[in-house]
Amino acid sequence: MFIIAFGANLFAPLLPSYRLHAGLGQSQVTFLLAIYVAGLLPALLIGGPVSDIRGRRALIRPALLLSALGSVVLASGATGSFTALWSGRLIAGIAMGLVMAAGAAWLQELSTGPAHLGPRRATVALSLGFAGGPLAAGAIAEFLPRPDLLPYLVHLALLALITPLVWRTPGGAARTDGLRRSRFSRSVLSGRFLWGTAIWAPWGFGTVSTAFATLTALVNDSLTWPVAFTGLIAAVTLGTGVLIQPVATRLDARRFPPAVPGLLLVVAGMCAAAGVAVTRSPGLVFPAAILLGAAYGVLMVSGLQEVQRIAPARELGAATAVFYSLTYLGFFAPFLLSHLGPALGYPEAFLAGAGIAAASVAPVLWVRGRGSSRRPGR
Repeated sequence: MFIIAFGANLFAPLLPSYRLHAGLGQSQVTFLLAIYVAGLLPALLIGGPVSDIRGRRALIRPALLLSALGSVVLASGATGSFTALWSGRLIAGIAMGLVMAAGAAWLQELSTGPAHLGPRRATVALSLGFAGGPLAAGAIAEFLPRPDLLPYLVHLALLALITPLVWRTPGGAARTDGLRRSRFSRSVLSGRFLWGTAIWAPWGFGTVSTAFATLTALVNDSLTWPVAFTGLIAAVTLGTGVLIQPVATRLDARRFPPAVPGLLLVVAGMCAAAGVAVTRSPGLVFPAAILLGAAYGVLMVSGLQEVQRIAPARELGAATAVFYSLTYLGFFAPFLLSHLGPALGYPEAFLAGAGIAAASVAPVLWVRGRGSSRRPGR
């Protein structure tokens, strides 16, 4: 999970490089960021249920191979070929989609102890990969030659090291307990999931993609090393998401849904982003990234915990896939902002986002209150 996430997010700090050297516009590079989701979503929605039936290992092995193919295709786009770039991003998205639900479900099955350990380990593995990839790529691309090639070669080398180990890892085989498994989890159609989780899920990755794709672009003219800065902001955002997760798992869900503080952090992060848009100050990007990263960490752990509470074990992969798919819709946020920002003004767009996040708190509390008011045994 870490290695595939590492490769999937190598692209993030290279956005300024593709703008400067390949002549791509802001809407084009944010499209490349979003097209990855077009591969990820179907892979998640198909791969999650299939992993419940065929076993987790059956999905993770091909995911490693596809991750390598995605980096090879992206490296071939060193000439600036837009077709190669979007094709590579699409393949990387498919690889990420295959490993996310299967990997999270497998970690949950392997984890012993408190129920929160599985979701936390899955989110930490992904977040460290998402943070480490751009940090490494930003440094390589800024200070070494061939920024459009070397980061992908590093990822291929890591894959060459890890793939033989993963291939021989025991466990993760198809279940033989005779239980019939559905390709779709009906638990995600419940009001508790729709109003308590699905309504805010796109903020999961909407926060981090806004930090490293939109905020860094707004201050790009003030930067000496824009590629390294973008990688650093991506690492700060996702690293904060990792560091806050032990706190997030200890939030008392009996008193209030953990998603509520996550959404309040989104509100604070969007307001800080509006400050960046007004001042165009690179220094203000850091507090905004920390707030948005904290929101990401809390929301992701909260959502995975909720999925585990409402989904039967035999449908865990399918339900996890739906949740992850909804969170990844947030990768379209920078693409949307690249059009709304010039039309409405970036400060106004960010403040509108803060308002939407604040409004999402009400249905979450309503679902919790409705659930707690039911009589025991219902």
